[in-house]
Amino acid sequence: MRFFKLCLPVLLALPLLSAATQAQSPNSVPCADRSMATTQLHELYGERRIGYGLAANGSVIELFAAPNGSFTLFATLPHGVSCLIATGQSWEPAPEAEYYAGR
Repeated sequence: MRFFKLCLPVLLALPLLSAATQAQSPNSVPCADRSMATTQLHELYGERRIGYGLAANGSVIELFAAPNGSFTLFATLPHGVSCLIATGQSWEPAPEAEYYAGR
């Protein structure tokens, strides 16, 4: 866990190419405990969950974004582990500033 915590900022800063993600085995996808991953997304990048949905395989697909347009897409498995799908910039529309007020 400590290794992942140190590497998360680097992992989140690198957008994953769709061809690369298709070529990777599931074991090579960066994963961590959901609460730790989401806390770091908020503390390091100001991202909050702006949407989610239930996938056919039982995982929850979650989209996190910040007012500056940075975003992260996670798949959270039923046992509470979140795996990184993609990160990027310029999410449109950017979340409203009021969404972050009072949280």
